Amino acid sequence: MSYLAEPLGEHHDLASFDCGHDGLNDWLGLHARTATGQGTRTYVLVDDDGGVVGYFAVAPHTIDREHLSRSQGRGAPRQIPAVLLAKLALERRLQGHGLGSELLVVALRTIVEAARRVGGRFVVVDAIDAAAVRFYEHHDFVAVPNNRSRLIRKLSTVARALDMPWP
Repeated sequence: MSYLAEPLGEHHDLASFDCGHDGLNDWLGLHARTATGQGTRTYVLVDDDGGVVGYFAVAPHTIDREHLSRSQGRGAPRQIPAVLLAKLALERRLQGHGLGSELLVVALRTIVEAARRVGGRFVVVDAIDAAAVRFYEHHDFVAVPNNRSRLIRKLSTVARALDMPWP
């Protein structure tokens, strides 16, 4: 089976998506299309039959330098431009086979491509639970001080890891 990530469209059937987390399921089905009109962009991972098996959502963001460690915020303005990886979810039946990591790579490529045009210093994620924290830490995201569920990774580092030009 092969998979393709594409922007969420009206033709995508979201009703049967189940990642095992009600909040992520509900957000996709109830809010993703509305969020697109409010600045968030949602991309769905579809299988060969066109079924939605995963998704991620991204949005422009800022992070306050005062919420970062001294080394994380060094040389940055008070409000640091960033991209928020707002959601990332994979169908329950596909979890545990490395496809979540592949979906993250697709999301990070999308983010780097956008940031190369509009700028940004960090990718920011707010992990939904301890398992998500471990997932992002495994992919070299680092928690900000005093908020273990908020993790960041420098866009320049992401670009290098993906062998993409920066800036």
